[in-house]
Amino acid sequence: MLLRMRWGSLRTKIIAWSFVPTAIILMAVALVTFSAYQRVTEELAIERDQELTRLSANQLATELAEYADLLAAHARIASTHQDNPSVQQDVLTAARNRLLPIFDSGVLVLDTFGTVVATDPDWGVVGQDWSDRPYYRQVLRDQIQGLPGPVFSDIADDRHPVVEGPENAQVIVVAVPITGEEGEYLGTVMGLFRLGATSVSAFYGDIVKLRIGESGSTYLVDSTGRVIYHTNTDRVGEDFSAQTAVQRVMNGEVGAIRTRVFEGRDIVAGFAPVPGTSWGLITEESWARLISSSRGYQQFLLVLLVLGVVLPALVVAIGVRRITQPVHELIDAAQEVAQGNFGQTITAQTGDEIEALARQFNVMSAQLQESYAHLEQRVADRTKELEALYHADAEIYRHLRLDEVLQTLVDVAVDLLHADKSSLMGWDARREKLVVQAARGFQAETLDHMSFALGEGVIGQVAATGEPVIVEDTHADPRVARHITDPEGIRSFMHIPIEIGGQVFGVFNVNYAQPRAFGDEEQRLFTALAQRAALAIENAQLYEQAQELAIVQERSRLARDLHDAVTQTLFSASLIADVLPRIWDRDPEEGRRRLDEVRQLSRGALAEMRTLLLELRPAALAETELGDLLRQLAEATTGRARVPVTVEMAGHRRLPDEVRVALYRIAQEALNNVAKHAGASHATVYLRREPAAAELQISDDGRGFDPASIPPDHLGVSIMRERAEAIGATLKVESEIDHGTTVSVAWTAGAVPHDLET
Repeated sequence: MLLRMRWGSLRTKIIAWSFVPTAIILMAVALVTFSAYQRVTEELAIERDQELTRLSANQLATELAEYADLLAAHARIASTHQDNPSVQQDVLTAARNRLLPIFDSGVLVLDTFGTVVATDPDWGVVGQDWSDRPYYRQVLRDQIQGLPGPVFSDIADDRHPVVEGPENAQVIVVAVPITGEEGEYLGTVMGLFRLGATSVSAFYGDIVKLRIGESGSTYLVDSTGRVIYHTNTDRVGEDFSAQTAVQRVMNGEVGAIRTRVFEGRDIVAGFAPVPGTSWGLITEESWARLISSSRGYQQFLLVLLVLGVVLPALVVAIGVRRITQPVHELIDAAQEVAQGNFGQTITAQTGDEIEALARQFNVMSAQLQESYAHLEQRVADRTKELEALYHADAEIYRHLRLDEVLQTLVDVAVDLLHADKSSLMGWDARREKLVVQAARGFQAETLDHMSFALGEGVIGQVAATGEPVIVEDTHADPRVARHITDPEGIRSFMHIPIEIGGQVFGVFNVNYAQPRAFGDEEQRLFTALAQRAALAIENAQLYEQAQELAIVQERSRLARDLHDAVTQTLFSASLIADVLPRIWDRDPEEGRRRLDEVRQLSRGALAEMRTLLLELRPAALAETELGDLLRQLAEATTGRARVPVTVEMAGHRRLPDEVRVALYRIAQEALNNVAKHAGASHATVYLRREPAAAELQISDDGRGFDPASIPPDHLGVSIMRERAEAIGATLKVESEIDHGTTVSVAWTAGAVPHDLET
C-alpha cells in the first residue's frame, strides 16, 4: 500500500515512510522478543517439570524398594518353613510390628501353588487359591526367566480380578518371591496398601513428602491409567488413560508437555515412569502462574514501543524541510530534460545524498545530450548494416550453381566489409586438403600454393576446431603462414568456418592490407554473412544434386524407350532382312511383301527416333506443325505394333502452342493404349481445325472395354483428362466390348482452363 502512495506533499510522504516502517519494525521486535521470552519460559518450565518429575519418580522408586526389601527379608525367614503353614503363620504374626505399620492392609504368604497359607491380620482368606492373580503370575514369570524381584500390582478393574483386603478395602499389592538356597521357587510374600480418600498410610505418606511442585497437582497412575494417588484424594481410582501425559507415560516415556485440562486451563504436565514398577508419576503446574513474572516485561516493551514511534516521527518532521527544497529544484530540472532541453544543471550544497544526487543528475543530463547526438548515427549505421545484408541475400540467392554462389560470396564479403581480399576454401576429399574454391584480390601464383590439411596453419585449425580465428597483425602472430600473407601484403584477417548439417564445409576469410582491430559489429556482420553462405551453399548443392538426378532419370527413360520401341522394331526389321534373300528366291511375291514390311518397320523406327528426339527437345513440340506430329506418331505406332494408323486432317488453322502440345500428348497416350491393349487391326486419327475451335478423335476397331468396369485412372484416362482441362477442352471416351474405342477431344477458343476457374 505504501509503495503506491501518490497523495500529499513530499514532506508528508517522508514522514509516513519513516514513521510507519519504524513503528512496524518496533512492533515486530516487541512481538518477536515477547514470543521468544514466552517460548524460553515455556521451554524452561517444561524442562524443570520434566526433570523434577523424573527425580521424584526415582525417589519414589527408592522408597518402594525399601518396602520390597522389607518383604524380601521376611521371605528369607519364611523360606525355612515352607512345609509348615502353622509355623508360617507364627512367623508372620511375630513380624507384625515391623510389617503392619507399612502395609496397612496386611501381609499374606502363598505357597508354591498360589494358595494363601498365612495372613496378618486374619480376614478369612487362608486356604483361598490366588494363583489367578496377575501379580502372582508375574512373580512366576520373573522367576522362570531368572529375574526374581518385587512386583507392584495395578488397581483392580474390569480386566483384573478385584483384590479385597480387610473390611473389603481395595488395595494394591507388592509381591516378593520366596526362594530356597539354590534359587528354587518356594512361595510368595505379599504386602497390601489400602487405597481410598480416607486412607492414611506410609505408602501415601512417602508420596506426599516428595513435595513435588509448589502448586498444581500430582498423581500416580498404574499401567492401565487408573489413579493410585492424587493430590485431590477424591480422584483416587479414576481412569485418566485418555489424557495425553498418561498415555505417554504408559508408553514408558519421560517428558513434559503444555496441554489443556478439562476445565479449560493451560497447564504444564511432567511425566516419568516409576523405575521397577509399571506405574507412572505425573505433575501438573498452572501455565498462568508460570508466566506471571513476564507481565512486567510486557509493560516495559509497550513503553519502549511508544518511545520508538514518537521520537523518530519528531526527528523526521524537523529535518524534512531541509530535504524538500533541493528536491523541488531537482524536479524542475528533470522536467526541463523531459521536454528535450538537455544540459540542465542544478546546485545543492547540502553535504548529503541530495548533493550527490544533484551531481549525478548533472552527469546524466550531459550524457543524455551526448547520447542523443550519437543515437541517430548509430541507428543509421545499423540500418545500413541490415540493408547491406539484405542486398547480400539478394545477390547470393540469385545464383543456383555452386561455383557462382561461392564467387558471389567472396565478392559480397569484400564489398560489405571493405576488405582488400577474400577467399573461400572448401574440403577436397580426393586430395584430403582444403583448397581454394573462390577468391577475389589474390594473385594466381598465391592461389596455387593455398592448400592446407586439417590442423595445418590457421585455416586448418579453423576447419578442425570449428572455431573462428582473428589475427590483427600477421607480423606478430607465429601461427600465420607467411609464405601466403607476405606476397599478398596481408597484415590482418578474419577466418570463420562454414558449417552445413553440423559438418565444416570450408573456411571463409576476409583480409586487409593494414593491421587493424576488429570490432564487435564487424565480427557480427561477418558471422551473419557466413551463416547466409552456409544456406546458399546448401541450396546450390541440393540444386546440383537435383539436376544430376534429373539427368540420370531422363537417361534411364530414354534407354527404356529405345529398348521398348526402336530397338525391338529394328531387331524385327533385321530378322526379316536376314531371311529376305532366301524368301525372294523361293517366292518373289512373298519377298516383295516382306520387303514392304521391312520398309514399314524402318519408317516406324525412324518415327520413333524422331519422337524421342522431340522428347529431348521439348521446345520442338511447340515449333512443329501438329499434323506432322500426328503423322509421326501414327508411323511410330504402326512400326512398333504392326497396326496401320490412318491420319486424316481437316482445316489448316494454326493452334496456340499450349493447345497443340496438349492435343499431341493426348493422341500419344491414346495410341499407346491402342498398341498395348486394344488388339486392333486398324486405327484412325482425325484432326479438324476451325478458326475458333479444334477437334481430335482417335478410334480403333479393337476389343474395346466396358467403361463402367474400368477405374477412372486406368489406361491413362485421368492423365488425358487433366491435359484437356488444362487448356479448357472436354474429353470423351467411348467404348464397347468387341466394337473398339473412340477418344474425342473438343477445344473452343476463349475457354477458361480448369486451373483458372473460380
